[in-house]
Amino acid sequence: MLFALLLLPFALAAEEEQKEPERPQITGWHSWRYNTFSSYDQLRINFEREFARGQKCLVSANGLYYQEDNNKTWSAYVGESYYKFKRGRFDFKLGQLIETLGSGDKMSWCDKINSRRYHNGLANEYNRDKKEQPAAKVTYYVNKRMSIDAHYLPIFQASEMTSIYSKWATAFQTYLATAMFFGARLHREDDTRLREQYHAAFNAAFKRYEIRYHYYRMKERIPVIEALSDTTFRWTYPLDETVAVDGNYQFGKDFLMRYELAFTRDKTYATFRDGRIGRHFRSDQYNLLLGTDKTFKNSLYCNVQGLVSYIPDMAAPTPLQIYDAETYLTLQLRKGFRSETLFVEFNGLGNLTTGEYLLTPQISLQKTDWLKLVGGVHLNGRSTERLGPIGQFDKNNTAFVETHVIF
Repeated sequence: MLFALLLLPFALAAEEEQKEPERPQITGWHSWRYNTFSSYDQLRINFEREFARGQKCLVSANGLYYQEDNNKTWSAYVGESYYKFKRGRFDFKLGQLIETLGSGDKMSWCDKINSRRYHNGLANEYNRDKKEQPAAKVTYYVNKRMSIDAHYLPIFQASEMTSIYSKWATAFQTYLATAMFFGARLHREDDTRLREQYHAAFNAAFKRYEIRYHYYRMKERIPVIEALSDTTFRWTYPLDETVAVDGNYQFGKDFLMRYELAFTRDKTYATFRDGRIGRHFRSDQYNLLLGTDKTFKNSLYCNVQGLVSYIPDMAAPTPLQIYDAETYLTLQLRKGFRSETLFVEFNGLGNLTTGEYLLTPQISLQKTDWLKLVGGVHLNGRSTERLGPIGQFDKNNTAFVETHVIF
């Protein structure tokens, strides 16, 4: 079915008169990140060509190589690749898509279509490591200010999780692996199969504000694992059905407010209490995000976000949330020097409920148009209350260097 959808725009394009197409472009980048216990290589090569009447074709080839002590993994695969074209008020985009939804920066309750590659744990960059999904996107423009989006995902693909041999393996993962080593059974649901998923959105953009309404019918990308007994576990990907609204309001030329509000109905949660996996439970979930962007006269950029996650019928701690209500704060400060070639940047995420935090202060130098050098420190603060999702990695604090070559 997906192959037939990919061929459709070529058949339609043959019916219309076209101008001489532009020459194809080949671009890409290579990033090498090194810290005290691992190195991470990423390569992307893009083949891009634009045609008449707003048509565009993109094919990308990606490569990853991760080395951590004796734990080495590599992969080569087709990355974000699509064919995009217009028909009247409709825009079509078909292929392996990476879509960024929501108004949140670094964290978002609305960005549900693309899962993550967790090879390098919490040290990953947010957008660079999103996993492509086979999908078809249709946009209908009601008028100049309003549009309707629809995503259709025919094949389910789960997140790519950290290896159990990695320093980024969670306590949840190691407990399950230990139980299986001593003979426990795991009934595992397939993580790649034909399973339809949908997203629909209504978008409106005005002079000072934007608003978007969303409906998601997706599958959880991170597996929910429950203990049926001391020796039997079950691994599933339950339904995630969410309605949400997001947008932003422009107060001034360089002052923006962001917001997100999401409600997930009857969500399924894994439990992890006292170092043991238990039975799953179901509850609704409410999420809120409020944030601001401000660029000051001295070119200092400041981004602050407050987030809330509330699980009203919380039966036990989960691998990702310990209390029924948790609040978070994200902060990004960036200042440019030397004609915007040298940047000092501070990124921070804090869980105000548990006391955990994740900090990455860094300095980046744009050496040339094609070479960027980065150096900084990655800090995982241990929880003051109990060992939580971030605090368990407090021993993974490390300095890092990175090169980013664009060609």
